[in-house]
Amino acid sequence: MAGVAPGTVSNVLTGRRTVAPDLRRRVLRAVEALDYRPNQIAASLRSQQSRSVGIVVPDLMNPFFGELLYHIDQLAATSNFQTLLVGSNETEIREAERIQGLTARRVDGLIIAPTRDGISEGALPFIAGIPTVLVDRGFGFDGFDTITADSRDAGYRGARHLLELGHRDIAILVTSTELENISDRAEGFYTALAEAGAASRKQVINGSWTIEGCRRALEPVLLRKTRPTAVFALAYVATLGAVQAIRNVGLAFPEEISVLGFDDSEWMTALHPYVSTLRQPVKEMSSLAWNQLSGRIAGNAGGPVRAKLPCTLEIRESTSPPPAILSRQ
Repeated sequence: MAGVAPGTVSNVLTGRRTVAPDLRRRVLRAVEALDYRPNQIAASLRSQQSRSVGIVVPDLMNPFFGELLYHIDQLAATSNFQTLLVGSNETEIREAERIQGLTARRVDGLIIAPTRDGISEGALPFIAGIPTVLVDRGFGFDGFDTITADSRDAGYRGARHLLELGHRDIAILVTSTELENISDRAEGFYTALAEAGAASRKQVINGSWTIEGCRRALEPVLLRKTRPTAVFALAYVATLGAVQAIRNVGLAFPEEISVLGFDDSEWMTALHPYVSTLRQPVKEMSSLAWNQLSGRIAGNAGGPVRAKLPCTLEIRESTSPPPAILSRQ
């Protein structure tokens, strides 16, 4: 319709080479008249690039991972990349299946928040030679760029906040200490307690990967006569589980027990009392992960980049001095 060679059409649509203005106008008129859309699959076979990246997260319902996906997708769009988003449901088998599916679609790179502290063995063969960045988990995993939050510092700062309010009987609610980021948060907490001379009074409550599991684990502890005066939940699901448990047993926070969470979400400032929390630098992690991945796709070499970014302590209404101190004020 345009009366030009296919190569001229290609140059107009890709911008790889300058085309004379009159030829460019003829091509664009034909594109509009035909409502032409390039075949991206065919183009990727020819260029050996799909202009797409795969993103794998363990829990699509978790706001932390939802925000991570949002920011990466926004960054990818500005570079004319498509994103393919999948969840592994916190299982290594599903993780391997999802990664295999993405590589079968010829993605140019992968950003993965692993189910454990590294890529599952079943997935490793599929990503050989594909630029891959790990986020949140798997810090320092051999051969990969890894981006995460400074969990140990976050655990320490959270504990210091509760200690400075006067709390000594503090319980931490954990999902799984098998994950390095969770165990690092716990280690930071232990360090702060030891510095305050309260190491012998630490309490560790093992929940699960689910909100319901964390709620069930905490409720019996709250019903004891010698219950803790504060709960520090070390993950998003633990935070929501802790709030549900406190409500279910009829306690008021922060008047009867303080709650300090991890990660941030809109619901934490939707109803009073607002929930104090450690907010991870999700936007910064997303930006660093995308920049590193896009650089690798472009051919940037060099050893693995390993970055830990600081969290922010958001002090709100759910943390206050323990009841004994409040009664004296």
